Order: sequence, then structure tokens, then C-alpha cells
Amino acid sequence: MKEKKELISQNEMLEFVVGIILLAIGLFMLSMHVRVYSGWFAGFTIGSIRVASGAVTIPLIIGVIWYVARPKSKLAKWLCLLGSLIIVVSIIMSIQINWVSSTLFEYLLIFGLCAVGIGLILKTIFIDRKNS
Repeated sequence: MKEKKELISQNEMLEFVVGIILLAIGLFMLSMHVRVYSGWFAGFTIGSIRVASGAVTIPLIIGVIWYVARPKSKLAKWLCLLGSLIIVVSIIMSIQINWVSSTLFEYLLIFGLCAVGIGLILKTIFIDRKNS
């Protein structure tokens, strides 16, 4: 009886490892078919307000000036932190991700590998061990 349980757990481990490998191959192929572009465009919009790309540095500049004038001010430190965060968010918002043209076979292979890999991983994670 123990041999059967060990065999089942070995099969589960094998399915899990194969699922990880298939998912990794699918995600690698997916990453090879995507191009990422970035650049500071004329600006970006927050709601209906258009913000110039250089304007995102204003809170940081004000925070630095305030911090130099009053180093013990907690509000100046928070403004510096907020200004830095706004700059990072604006850089991330300026990135464009585009799918490179590919054949239908490549498309189906990429997403098929990912789907089968995720299926095998989920199968081994949520297997009903009571019936085993």
C-alpha cells in the first residue's frame, strides 16, 4: 500500500514539475513576442487633466527646497517621497507594450503551453488526497 502512495506522490511531483516547465517555456516565448517601448511623450492625462512630462518633477523640487530650508519638517520629507513616487509612476505610465506579429501556430503554441502548464500546476495543488 505504501508503494502505491509513493507512486501517486511521485506522479504528482512529476506533473507539477512538467507544469512549471511548460509554463516557463510558454512565458519565455510570450516575452520574446512582446516589445516594450518607452519615452517621454508630450505628457499624460490624469482624468481629464493633461500634465506635461516635466511637471511631474515639481513636487520633488518643492520638497527638496523645503527640506533644505527646514530639515526637521516631516511634511517636507513626505513631499520628497511623494515627488519621487510621482516620477516613478509617470515613467511606468509612459511605457507601451506591443505584440509583435506572429503566426497563428506560434500564438496557439504560446498560450497552449501556458494553459497546459497552469492546468497541471493547479491539478497538483488542488488534488483531492482523501480518495488517494
